[in-house]
Amino acid sequence: MKISVWKRLKAPGRKSDLILAAFLLLHFISYEFSNRSLSEAIEHLISAIFFLWVYLSYLKPADYAADLISDTLQRHGDAIPPTSDPLLVAETARDRMDRYSTELSKKRIEQQAMMDKRLEDQTKANQDLLTHHRYTKKMLQSLRTEEVFETLVKGVRDGLGFHGAALGVIDREGYLVFHEDADPDGGALIRIPGWNGNSLLARTIWSGNYLLYPSLNEHTHVLEDRTLLGEGTSFLLPLIRKHGRKCSEVKSCGNVDCSSYLSSNPRCWVDHSEDCTGNSHVPPEERKRACVQCEMFLPISLLVLRSRPESRKISRETIVPVVTLANEASMALEMVELHENLRKMSITDGLTGLFNHREFYQQLRRELERARRYRHTVSLLIIDVDNFKRYNDKFGHLAGDLALRKISDLLRHCARTTDIVARYGGEEFAVILPESTSSGALMLAERIKTEVAIHNFLPQVPGEVHLTVSIGIYTAEEGAVTEDQIVSYADQAAYSAKDAGKNCVVVKTHA
Repeated sequence: MKISVWKRLKAPGRKSDLILAAFLLLHFISYEFSNRSLSEAIEHLISAIFFLWVYLSYLKPADYAADLISDTLQRHGDAIPPTSDPLLVAETARDRMDRYSTELSKKRIEQQAMMDKRLEDQTKANQDLLTHHRYTKKMLQSLRTEEVFETLVKGVRDGLGFHGAALGVIDREGYLVFHEDADPDGGALIRIPGWNGNSLLARTIWSGNYLLYPSLNEHTHVLEDRTLLGEGTSFLLPLIRKHGRKCSEVKSCGNVDCSSYLSSNPRCWVDHSEDCTGNSHVPPEERKRACVQCEMFLPISLLVLRSRPESRKISRETIVPVVTLANEASMALEMVELHENLRKMSITDGLTGLFNHREFYQQLRRELERARRYRHTVSLLIIDVDNFKRYNDKFGHLAGDLALRKISDLLRHCARTTDIVARYGGEEFAVILPESTSSGALMLAERIKTEVAIHNFLPQVPGEVHLTVSIGIYTAEEGAVTEDQIVSYADQAAYSAKDAGKNCVVVKTHA
């Protein structure tokens, strides 16, 4: 772009302006002392025009550029004396441009590294989402609790890259058991009492809250904790099941004043409910253990992430997909429980939890077929609660329901593990005894009769409230009867027991 002569004259240039003024002054003085002839006037005019051209073309732009660069450098922190020559200004500008180029290159490298990091994080997040979707789908398709646990551990280890993951499960005795991590000294499974207040793992599953810590030494722990967790950062995450049953249905205590009576998520093991009659017979030092073994104890397992050299680093950012996958596992466990409840509802009685009438006949048919095939005996007990209508009318239907549940518990307790206990209907129960003789069935019936008779069914009522049962027995040799016949014979024996004065056992010896 061309610059006009007027703009060049107006442009600042301190040194070049002084040179122009000095030249014009000297030129004027030289002209004054000359002969002032026409030729000399033309020579002075030509020389003045030539110098003005040189001034506008070279001196003025160079001086203006030097002044402009000097002022710009001073505004950016480079101190340059006002009398500095153009060479010093040029060198300073060059150094400044080199530094700027270096800074720009460094910033470009940093931005590229940041973009690469963002791309890596985004890629990892996409992989975590795919892992979450794949393993969540597999967990939701599982029909067993063990399948959900196996899929969860596999997803955390292989999918999310935490190779030090381990899963501990609460067993029926209340112990937290890690099946895949044996004690290296003895080779036994690591089993930690869920009620042990000194164990970090037990305290975490007891609280139901996750824990991320950099060092085990910061917390009170036992030897089993250190054996399992080792050194370094670890993450502990309890898996909480969603209970569909209320405490009143599980305990069958009848204490309607209890704060957890109608609750399906009471967290009573944390709140230490003092009005729970279900643990009233348990010594205070054993109540935490009873809570862990109770069906209302919602934490069922503990997911542990341990630091390993080849494993993904454990931090607050990286554990997010683990927590999300664990939440999906809790939902899958709820689906498994719903499926199991539906299966149980189809074969069990809703009040007592025993096999229902339909399942009783299927089990009886199956046992009679086995008896015919292997030529052994099958015994059947029909148990009828005496004067149950009078009990209902006196204490109410709620007390009657609780009594039926308690009788069911007593039947389970008295029967063998191979025996099949069912609710036949109303206040009648049935017990199928595979491979049992008549004398063996009589011994079990006497035990049931005694246990029911001595039990106090309403401990909260002044005085003791008892019930009795009448029991009829029939034993089929080699399964030589149909299911309707054996039920009819045992039922006749039960009616005979009632006619004999109730609270007794009658054995029908022949058809």
